[in-house]
Amino acid sequence: MTAAFVWFEYVSKDDKKAQGFFGELFGWTTKDVPMPDGAYTMIASGGKTIGGYMHTPPGAPSTSHWLTHLRVSDVRAASEKVTQLGGKVLEAPFKVGDFGTMAIASDPHGGAFALWQPAKADEPLPEAADGSFCWNELTSKVPAASVAFYSAVAGFTPEKMDMPGMGTYFTLNAAGQPRGGILEARMPEAQHAWTPYVQVASTDKTIERAKKLGATVIVLPTDVPTVGRFAIILDPQGAALGILQP
Repeated sequence: MTAAFVWFEYVSKDDKKAQGFFGELFGWTTKDVPMPDGAYTMIASGGKTIGGYMHTPPGAPSTSHWLTHLRVSDVRAASEKVTQLGGKVLEAPFKVGDFGTMAIASDPHGGAFALWQPAKADEPLPEAADGSFCWNELTSKVPAASVAFYSAVAGFTPEKMDMPGMGTYFTLNAAGQPRGGILEARMPEAQHAWTPYVQVASTDKTIERAKKLGATVIVLPTDVPTVGRFAIILDPQGAALGILQP
């Protein structure tokens, strides 16, 4: 099973506010799915589900954030690996209906993520399209250590790249394709955390719309050769999100 980041969950104390903001920004819709402990609200784009909204659970950070789901072939084995490598398993593996098994963990430097083992081993990977997630990036205080940790947990093959103005950038590859990235947190206020990216037709137009809806731009639209034009915002509840025009 190819390791990849396959699901993104928005965790906040105000689900409705988040749904309104992202619905206006990206045209996302919602789909409620029955679960043993109540309905779960999924994010849909272009008719496909790409993530979900979760009310902040007890013990989770009170600030709004995106929880990235890392697909692995064996959640329990990956959870043990997390602990062996100095990370923490915040919630032990548990079943999610008939969909699969997940656990919630943090890396040795506090970056939270979920481990996901789908019930169907041949579950297809998400396809990038405007309005859907296209990339996942860890801003790390210790990039080399983070690369080693996630490579060991999920079986990624890392690749090192020199990015002008950004320093060294690492991609996490699987099945010959880059699945995510890690870069050094250079600013003192930068958080050690994962930031998902949403693909758009125009970064500049999306940023202008985001500002009108109450978002704060923390990285202005910037061109990256051979990659595209990106920016990073904080939504009205304070969660970071990347915008990318390939």
